[in-house]
Amino acid sequence: MIGIIGSGSWATAIVKILLEKPQRTLHWWVRQPSVSDSLHTTGRNPLHLSSTTLDRHRIHVSCDLAAVVAASDTLVLAVPSVYVAQVLDTLPKGALQGKRIVSAVKGYIPDCQLSVTEYLHTVHGLPADALCVVSGPSHAEEVAMEQPTFLTVASSNQILATEVAELLRCRYIHTLVSDEVHTIELCGLTKNVYAIAAGLAAGLGYGDNLIAVLTTAAAHELQDIFPETRLSFRLLSDLIVTCFSRHSRNRALGEAVAHGTLPDDHFRHTGMVAEGYYSAKVMHLMEKHHATPIAEAVYQVLYCGADPKQTVDQLIDSIN
Repeated sequence: MIGIIGSGSWATAIVKILLEKPQRTLHWWVRQPSVSDSLHTTGRNPLHLSSTTLDRHRIHVSCDLAAVVAASDTLVLAVPSVYVAQVLDTLPKGALQGKRIVSAVKGYIPDCQLSVTEYLHTVHGLPADALCVVSGPSHAEEVAMEQPTFLTVASSNQILATEVAELLRCRYIHTLVSDEVHTIELCGLTKNVYAIAAGLAAGLGYGDNLIAVLTTAAAHELQDIFPETRLSFRLLSDLIVTCFSRHSRNRALGEAVAHGTLPDDHFRHTGMVAEGYYSAKVMHLMEKHHATPIAEAVYQVLYCGADPKQTVDQLIDSIN
């Protein structure tokens, strides 16, 4: 049995994907009773992808996380990285033991600067071969519209990765199996920071020419500081779509900040979390920020009050 943890756009899109297999039933943990009630009665998430109707007869929705975990042998974790520890810490000790965990989180745990699989391994004692990650250029809005989408599933356990890839594969979802867990999680961390940089440039009125250069420079920046990473075309695609898409909440944050909106005000207005806000601080704390001028520029704007226009112009002058 599969359990989903989270009720945001991406979690809702994953539920839609998994329900493409006939006869499959799911357990689904959502935080808000109002969301649970709506899913029970209408099959719709009133807060995210609300136009998507799910087969409510094949979903066991609950606000009781422990019950969902106990009823599932495979768990898909799809909550923002900033809430992962907060959510999982409510579980009884040992509740995750024996479970297979699929992380669909695109970011690191901010308080400890650990990737999700590192956190699950070191804090919850789960073996690496029970963990996998799923990533790729995959805006939930396009999944809801059944647009062709390519996902990479990575684990040190290739049997697990293959099985999870098969769980997700359907007529509009294409999957690839990989063992590069660290690379995928690292790209999930960094791409959102770079998308904020793209948003800052767009919000200041700069065009696609500059944003394309910034995105390419970001890919080189990532390769320079983490030479062990291998940027496959799918990982580069994830960076590109996050920097350019109208669906990108990280780019939208950058645009809002460029217009003078504070991040907290933007989050309250949209009701959504932009992972790159927290990822920028994680990258800064990695003590390699001297080698990541684009990421460090984003950190300075978001956390230190640096002027967006002056900061972006300095980046322009530094690119060669």
